[in-house]
Amino acid sequence: MSDAVVNTSAGVRAPPAKRGADWGGKALLVCALALLMAIPGVFVFALISERANRAEGVVREVSALQGGPQQVLGPVLVAPYTTPSPDGKTREGGWYVVSPEQGSVNVKVRTSTLKRGIFDVPIYNATADFEARFAPPPAAPNLPADAQIAWNEARLVVGFTDLRGAKTDMTGAFVEPSGKTVMTFAPTSNLGLGASNAPPGVARHMVQPVGGDGFGLVAAPAGMISASPTGGVFRGQVQFTGAQRLAVMPFAKSTTVSIAGDWASPSFDGGFLPAARKTDGGAFNADWRVPFMARGLSDHGVSNALSLGALGQKDLGVSFVRTNNPYQNVTRALKYAVMFVGLVFLTFFVFEALSGKRVHPAQYVLIGLAQMVFYLLLLSLSEYLGFDLAFAIAAVATVGLIGLYAGWAFDSAAYRVRALLIFSLVYGLIYLLMRLEDFALLAGSIASFIGLSTAMYLTRRIDWYGGRAEPAPAQA
Repeated sequence: MSDAVVNTSAGVRAPPAKRGADWGGKALLVCALALLMAIPGVFVFALISERANRAEGVVREVSALQGGPQQVLGPVLVAPYTTPSPDGKTREGGWYVVSPEQGSVNVKVRTSTLKRGIFDVPIYNATADFEARFAPPPAAPNLPADAQIAWNEARLVVGFTDLRGAKTDMTGAFVEPSGKTVMTFAPTSNLGLGASNAPPGVARHMVQPVGGDGFGLVAAPAGMISASPTGGVFRGQVQFTGAQRLAVMPFAKSTTVSIAGDWASPSFDGGFLPAARKTDGGAFNADWRVPFMARGLSDHGVSNALSLGALGQKDLGVSFVRTNNPYQNVTRALKYAVMFVGLVFLTFFVFEALSGKRVHPAQYVLIGLAQMVFYLLLLSLSEYLGFDLAFAIAAVATVGLIGLYAGWAFDSAAYRVRALLIFSLVYGLIYLLMRLEDFALLAGSIASFIGLSTAMYLTRRIDWYGGRAEPAPAQA
């Protein structure tokens, strides 16, 4: 009975034994082929990573020639101190750091880009104006009672991530009620108190207060600041270059920073966000205010307590980044590759089921590979033309190819037009997901649901054990 031919009003159907794995088996095979396309997707992802790493290497190389991302340390007062060693025979030393009561930095930035091959590197020229108001040195320093601070040997220190970016020497003056003193700054690695010139009776391993590897300091004699009974104000200026990022550390008890430039899409980052910002007409202006409580560090203490690491984590920064990073955008698009390959395969399967024209699994593989080539086109063109134009060219080429192939596979101009329309919507959805960012997952989920629902509706009358879709029954 299982091999008997079954007669129905719809015609003659194949016996069940021969219908067991027809459309249902083909559907499972198409799903497996869609998942199989993840393998070439992995190779495309590896290529994107390699190109992104190369771009980052070029950016680092060019940035280094301009000073790289610059962190700026505003003027702080440092003075050597000594304490008796455990054996009592010598005195060990270090540096005592005093922050100004109030400090402000006003930075004007002029940006541009350098090209190295096909890669662009954002660079800038900056002019920084410093103002720091100092009080008399603390009467009760955070040191043991037998410690001695040599305030007459104090230095005023300003720091930069890389001094190679300096375009002018640091100039400045200390102004107090009794007059004005011009200060001369010079590069220093140990503030003049190293192994060769430590004061008599001081151990030859002085602890550096700030700086160290990867950070450059300039210092000027500042005995007049520590000796002033009423304190005073230091005002100085310097011009320097850098690349990609500019940040100022909260060097004073109360710090205000203003950075203005001509970059159209700055990214504000660091330990604090600007209290006020404005981006308009390809320019920006941002202001930060960091009170003493928010800084979270003492205003005076030994160098270990007021290190660059602690200040650097709370810096006030702006990054000059490209808003259209091709590698980031292509990577985001590739994350949805299996889903979109599945939608295209599902479309071909529905066409196949409704038309009765069979599509070989090898043809599905060719269609999937064409979609992988889309990401290669998108990646290579993005490096030269930018993401938007590259996406338009790659999408038109891929949609045209797959649409024409649908016409050839089903030998029908009608299916060719349908394929072009549907695949245009699919690739339009990919672009939409790239632009939605925060809502990309929501949009992709809704689109997948709609696509699957449409396929289920169109194939609702398919005999999954064999045959074509059955027409809807005629209404009486």
